[in-house]
Amino acid sequence: MKKIFTILGLATLSMMNAQSFTATYDFEGTPPPTTGAVAGAGSTNVAAGNFTTTGYTQTTTGNRFAHSGAPTSTTPDVTKYLQVTVTPNAGVSLSVSSVSFRSQRSGTGPRSYTVRSNADSYASNIPASINPANAELEVVGTNEFHFVNDCTSCAGQTGNTITPAISNVTSPVTLRFYFYGSEATGGTFSLDDVIITGTATNGALGTSENFKTKLNFVKNTFVKSDEITFGADVKDVKVYNMFGQVVKSASVKQDGTVNVAELAKGNYIVTGTVNNEPVSQKILKD
Repeated sequence: MKKIFTILGLATLSMMNAQSFTATYDFEGTPPPTTGAVAGAGSTNVAAGNFTTTGYTQTTTGNRFAHSGAPTSTTPDVTKYLQVTVTPNAGVSLSVSSVSFRSQRSGTGPRSYTVRSNADSYASNIPASINPANAELEVVGTNEFHFVNDCTSCAGQTGNTITPAISNVTSPVTLRFYFYGSEATGGTFSLDDVIITGTATNGALGTSENFKTKLNFVKNTFVKSDEITFGADVKDVKVYNMFGQVVKSASVKQDGTVNVAELAKGNYIVTGTVNNEPVSQKILKD
C-alpha cells in the first residue's frame, strides 16, 4: 500500500505545473469596458475582475479608463484609488510577477501615481520601474511614478511597470492605483492597456508532492514550540504567510530546526528542496 501511495504522489506531482497567464484591460469603447481578457495556459485557473473606481469621478472619455478628482497633495489619499482583483480558482495557487500599463494626464492632471496591493494591506508601494525607458516618465521617492514634463495635452505614456513578487497565494490578489499631485482639482488622468502577468498552479502548495519525500520534510506540522523540525537535509527553506510573502528563509540539516518565534499564530506554507526535489508543506503555528 505504501508503494502505491508513493506512485500516486509522484504522478500527482508531475501534473502540478505552473502555467502562465496574462489579464489584459484595453478599455476599447465608449464608455470603455472595464472587463479583462485572460489568455495563456493558466487562463482557465484564474478570474480577472472588473476595474472599479473609489473616490475619483469617471469621465465620459472613451478608449481609456479616465477620471478626475485626484488630490492636489504630494502624497496619496488612500480613500481614492482605481482597483482590480485577480482571483485563483479553488485548489489553485496564484503568482503575480509583473504589471504594465499606460498612463495619461491632462495639463492640470496629477503628476504622481503609485500602485499597492492587499499582500501588505496596501501599506507600501510596489517596486516600480520604467521599462522600456521613456523620457517622459521617471520613478522618484519610494517607487513613485512621476510625469517629467509639463504639457497642455499629454499623450498616453508607456513603460509603467511594477513587480509585485506575489507568490503562491490561494486568495485573491487586489491592486490599487493611487493618483495624486494634481495641478488642479478638475485635472483628468487615465489608465490604459493594463497587462497583469503571472502563473497559476493546479494544486495549492503543500497538497500534492512525492509522499515519501514529504514525510522526510517537516516533522511537526503543528508547531507548538516555536521551532519547525525537519527530517532531512533541506536546501532553500522558505516560510510563506497566507499573502504569499516570504517571512523566513534558511537551510537546515536533518533533524535541524528553524525558529519562528517572531511569527504570529496561524497557517503558513514551508517550501524547500530535498534530494533535488521541490517539496512544500502547510503548517499551523500555535
